Amino acid sequence: MQYMKQYKILVFDLDDTLIDNYENVKHAFKRITNEQGLVYSEKEFLRWYEIDKNFWRDWQDGKIKLPEKYKNEVGKKSKGFLDWLRAQRVLRFFGSQLPLDEAVRINNAYMAALKDNVVPIDGAKEVLTQLSQKYQIVVATNGPSIATHDKLEKIGCLRYVKYILSADMYGYMKPRVEFFEGIQGTINNHKNEDYLIIGNSLQSDVAFAMNCGTDSCWFNKDKEKVQGGYSPTYIIEHLRALEDIL
Repeated sequence: MQYMKQYKILVFDLDDTLIDNYENVKHAFKRITNEQGLVYSEKEFLRWYEIDKNFWRDWQDGKIKLPEKYKNEVGKKSKGFLDWLRAQRVLRFFGSQLPLDEAVRINNAYMAALKDNVVPIDGAKEVLTQLSQKYQIVVATNGPSIATHDKLEKIGCLRYVKYILSADMYGYMKPRVEFFEGIQGTINNHKNEDYLIIGNSLQSDVAFAMNCGTDSCWFNKDKEKVQGGYSPTYIIEHLRALEDIL
């Protein structure tokens, strides 16, 4: 493995890379469960967690059937489209008989609650503090940009991030190359060799880098095996190990 490449821009994922998404989602789920007059249970939370994770994977893979009025939307999506899309997770969980406007309301409450209890990944602030002295720090997420801003502020990392870039800004999710093209255009740097993409997901982050022709660092805190033909440039098990690579 060859280290000491001269990167200029570090592109971090957010969920489960800089923040503990599991604890964040659990807190927000408890909030909407309480608001709906339901009793929280670990079983139902795990069902929500899987529905949420699988929904975005299905969307990423083009498996979500769109209403006719949204089929021609490309690139940056309208608010109506985003409300409809995010509400589909709620409908999967509570049942499709729930009115759409109520599903949108529940989803908005859920997204607001995601900003309340944000738990950082160990070492996140310390690593960004050090690396921001030498590199441009970018956070690129498939989640909404407003929530990302608030989450980074909650964990004391916002000041170290130069750009917060999200799928809802460009209309394409990782690992689509169009998202990376949007990042390059925003930063005004089109040299692929200047970027290192860092994240916890082989399917989203490592595949993103492979699709875009950049190097990647897989944050493999759960010590899983590389599968599915993915080939990260680097593998780390703790964020502090980035300092050894860079």
